[in-house]
Amino acid sequence: MLVDDSTGTFFPSWVSTLLDGISIVLAPRWPMRTILLRLLKKLLLFSIEFLILFMGLILSLGVAAYLTDDARTRALVFWFTFLACFVLVCALVIWFRAKTQTWTLEADATAWLKCRARRKLHPRRTKYLRTVRYCLLCLPSLCAAFGLFFLPAASHVLYFDRQPIPHYRTTVPMNWLLVKPYSFDDYVWAFFSDRGSSRYGFTPIWFGRSYPSSATFFVRDPQLADEWRRPEAERISGHTTHAAVRTFRLGMISATCFEYEHRYGSNSAWESLCSTQPNGINYNLRAAFLGNRDDMDAFYQVLNSATPVN
Repeated sequence: MLVDDSTGTFFPSWVSTLLDGISIVLAPRWPMRTILLRLLKKLLLFSIEFLILFMGLILSLGVAAYLTDDARTRALVFWFTFLACFVLVCALVIWFRAKTQTWTLEADATAWLKCRARRKLHPRRTKYLRTVRYCLLCLPSLCAAFGLFFLPAASHVLYFDRQPIPHYRTTVPMNWLLVKPYSFDDYVWAFFSDRGSSRYGFTPIWFGRSYPSSATFFVRDPQLADEWRRPEAERISGHTTHAAVRTFRLGMISATCFEYEHRYGSNSAWESLCSTQPNGINYNLRAAFLGNRDDMDAFYQVLNSATPVN
């Protein structure tokens, strides 16, 4: 390893030459080339520190697992060996930082002096840049606050270019929280509430006094002709009561919904199981609702807005 005179870090000569070549290609002008070269070297130092920690963690786990063979003292030996190896890894990172801190401190001090001189030379531009920098620093906090307090509306951002329910065009309210795992493309879960502030798009669990209702939508092949309902054996206990049957028209196919009321003492929950009648052409839609009776109308409105598209 050779010492780079311009950086004071243990860089091989070919690494310094490579970084200089990259900076010349990406930034032909000399001031921008100097800034880019400093950023590249800082990125390289950060990558080396991260690689030391990551590989040290893997090696520490491997050494601890290899030396642990006695079942009676397995946990004690494992953690002692792992902590001892990881302490050595942290010591290596501290040693590396001590070897590279000379250039890091000098580069940061030089950049700060240039920035102070630039602020004195262009005060108005510095004011605008400070405002832009402040807005950029606040932007992640604003996005996080929007996702925290308006989580249902934030979930719709993921589906702005496509329909949440595959093979069907629907109108989903903005106060519905949509959850669709990428491993199950045919499924989509929704959580919503039409009570209190939740009807205006606020996160129900933060501002609502009751738990939100849930809805599930998924599609099946056109050839499958099973009807989704509760079997008679589940209603023998008396907790589940068949309330009503509803029929909806979804484009060229129809859907049948079976409503049930589940009672547990003084509490009750409503359920609706809906399935389309197969016509051999369009994908069959299955939809389920579980929650408050007041939220069932919103579920039916979304179901009634569904139109099959192949």
